[in-house]
Amino acid sequence: MRAALRILLLLGLGANSLAQAALQDLALPSLRGDGEHVLSEYRGKVVLMSFFEPDCPWCYRQMKVLNRLQAQCGDHLQPLSVGVNGDVLRLRKEVRRAKVQYPALSATPRLMNVVGDVPATPWTLIFGPQGQLLGTLQGYIRLEKMQKLFADYCSPSARP
Repeated sequence: MRAALRILLLLGLGANSLAQAALQDLALPSLRGDGEHVLSEYRGKVVLMSFFEPDCPWCYRQMKVLNRLQAQCGDHLQPLSVGVNGDVLRLRKEVRRAKVQYPALSATPRLMNVVGDVPATPWTLIFGPQGQLLGTLQGYIRLEKMQKLFADYCSPSARP
């Protein structure tokens, strides 16, 4: 997996430990109305923070892929969908439509100040088990490629 992740582009905030620390402690509201989630809750797991927006067919497909990946790798890998560029009602509708089985959150101004502009959706930030930013994935990534990228974190017996 390390070799595969080396090919990913690191963000400007990847070198900035203050920005990474700010992300770890940032509380994001759930789109399901069940409180807030903090990235540091998922220490020990690889976290895939995938940004999506309403009416984005590629985002919808990516959420479906993340559902399957979560089912296969749940003990070691944690997807998070983070809604941007839409009101809460439209973001919630997308989450319900995709039948997201993992935390779905709403971006806050504070998150966007730390992350900066989302270049396009879907866009995924990858955090290592200790909370360090490893890289990004731009655009829709098929399940097979995700399985290869994160093979070290998915048990073979859990694959379909």
